[in-house]
Amino acid sequence: MKSAFVTVGTTSFEELIAAVTAPETLQVLRSLGYGRLVLQVGRGAAAPAPFRTAAFTLDVFRFKESLAEDLENADLVISHAGAGTCLETLEKGKPLLVVVNEKLMNNHQLELARQLYRDGHLFYCTCSSNLLRHPSLPH
Repeated sequence: MKSAFVTVGTTSFEELIAAVTAPETLQVLRSLGYGRLVLQVGRGAAAPAPFRTAAFTLDVFRFKESLAEDLENADLVISHAGAGTCLETLEKGKPLLVVVNEKLMNNHQLELARQLYRDGHLFYCTCSSNLLRHPSLPH
């Protein structure tokens, strides 16, 4: 069973959590063979209830001392564009989809995501661009 890991870092990113838990996104993940979604929701108000069915599991947590195990177990990482998270994910050789938080002022995340995309390391999008359904996601 393939697993996707979503991380928002130490802040909140309500739009990302809402986008990845939307029914249409869960359906796309399932159609790509993902049977597990792990959410690290940070300080956000949105913390979806975990659930488990025969075909799909949603696990949710706010913070952990280290995300290394979650990154290691993931077949796909969907992340905010924090430099530390991006680099740690890429060091582990995991496919990475970065979702830029459009609400940040002086958005250094967009600059980082663009450069890492240009260098061939990841894909990036915003919550409003609907690229969570990107055809190049690992199948």
